[in-house]
Amino acid sequence: MTDLTPPPMPNFPPPAPKRPRSIAVLGSAAAVVTAVAIAGAAVASNDSSSEAKSAPTVRVTVTHTAEMTDQEVIDKAMEILDSAESDIEAGVEPDVSIPEIEATEEEPSEPITSINEGTYLVGEDVKAGSYKTTGPTTSMCYWSRNKDDSGELGAIIANDIVHGPGRVTLNKGEIFETNGCEAWELAK
Repeated sequence: MTDLTPPPMPNFPPPAPKRPRSIAVLGSAAAVVTAVAIAGAAVASNDSSSEAKSAPTVRVTVTHTAEMTDQEVIDKAMEILDSAESDIEAGVEPDVSIPEIEATEEEPSEPITSINEGTYLVGEDVKAGSYKTTGPTTSMCYWSRNKDDSGELGAIIANDIVHGPGRVTLNKGEIFETNGCEAWELAK
């Protein structure tokens, strides 16, 4: 009778982290918000009269939607500070306008067709299909196709230790793990 027990899992270092899947918020938004806070602080600190007065209110008016570079954020922050300071010196309540910065969802990228060491969701991280490798990077190349990412032995659909060129077919929804292998390339 043939033994169908998969070979033991080699003791590799932890797999490389998956590519992040998140909503990208432009860092400029935080910088503009910080600039408004600084302008408010400048308003409060520049009121040096000895009389007990309430600090002027900084009114923010959204003018348009924009994506800003870091330099544009710095320039806009300086404008806000200059405007607030000028208004305070003139005895006028500051009126500051800044562009609205929208949070944008990162467009999902196409699944990759060249797989390096790590763990991947087939169909989302990597394209489904037949892949081949030239073999191990050093002494041993391990791969596994898994039904989930639990790490349990029962999750393994198929696996192998490759000592030379290798080939594997990946199906959508599977988890593919590879360690110690040259890049797996989608067979054309």
